[in-house]
Amino acid sequence: MRGQSISIACLLTVLLGGCAAPVAHEFGKTDIDGINQQMQEFIGAYNAKNAEKVAALFTSGALVMPPNASTVQGSVSIQEYYVNRFKQGASDLSLEANSVTGSGPLAYASGNYRLKMAPPEGPERPDRGKFLFVFRSANNTWLLEDLMFSSDFAPVAPAQ
Repeated sequence: MRGQSISIACLLTVLLGGCAAPVAHEFGKTDIDGINQQMQEFIGAYNAKNAEKVAALFTSGALVMPPNASTVQGSVSIQEYYVNRFKQGASDLSLEANSVTGSGPLAYASGNYRLKMAPPEGPERPDRGKFLFVFRSANNTWLLEDLMFSSDFAPVAPAQ
């Protein structure tokens, strides 16, 4: 009887141990450093006007939600969006993150941006506003899942 009780106890231990919740990844300094590095990569690719490299920083199904425009989805469409954005004269991007936080495979960075717009058909003008980056960790690399930004200025009317 004692042998049977030990066997049952061992079986229950194995079964209940398999039901335990996995240990959650604790978001920490390494994650924040990885996200800050990705943001620097984004700035560098943006200021080099390298739409291919910008798009490579996003997940394959990512979203970009620009102000006064439709949502752009997927890496091919995101690359096309940045090709057109650079043709419109976007340059000199700077980002100032006010908050970087996360939990598990998701992280968020929000803050302020500044850039220049120098469209071929009009005068150069500064732009500034807010941004929200949503990152997803894949194979220990943080990639952009969603990007939303909003200018502090009213949209510029097209040239007549």
